Amino acid sequence: MRKLLIACALIVSLILGALLGHYVNNQKATQAREHRRQILISFAIAKIEDLKDGYDENTMEALISNVYAALQFTDLDEELYSALHDLWSALIIESESISGKEDVLIKALRDLDPNLIKGIAYSISQGA
Repeated sequence: MRKLLIACALIVSLILGALLGHYVNNQKATQAREHRRQILISFAIAKIEDLKDGYDENTMEALISNVYAALQFTDLDEELYSALHDLWSALIIESESISGKEDVLIKALRDLDPNLIKGIAYSISQGA
C-alpha cells in the first residue's frame, strides 16, 4: 500500500511539474511577444517623428511595415489588434492624410490606446 501511495505521489508531482513548466513557458512567450510588439511600436513612432519634417514615401512604407509587424505580435489583445489593423489599413489607403496628426498618433501608440488609435485611423481614412 505504501509503494502505491509513493507511486501516486510521484505521478502527481510529475504532472504538476509539467503543468507548471507549460504555464511558465507560456508566460515567457507572452512577455516576449509583448516586448517585440513594443519594439516595433517604438520603430513606428520613430518613423512618425521623421514624417513631421515632411511626407516621404520611403518613410511611410517603413511606418506601414512597422505597424503591420506590431500587429502580428498583438493577437492576444483583440481591441489593440483591431485598432492597429485599422491604422495599418488607413495608412495604406490614405497615407498622406497623416499630416498634422503625427503628435496625437505618437501619443496613442505610446499609450497603446485602442480607442484613440481607431479614431486617428478613421480620420486618416477619411482624408480629414
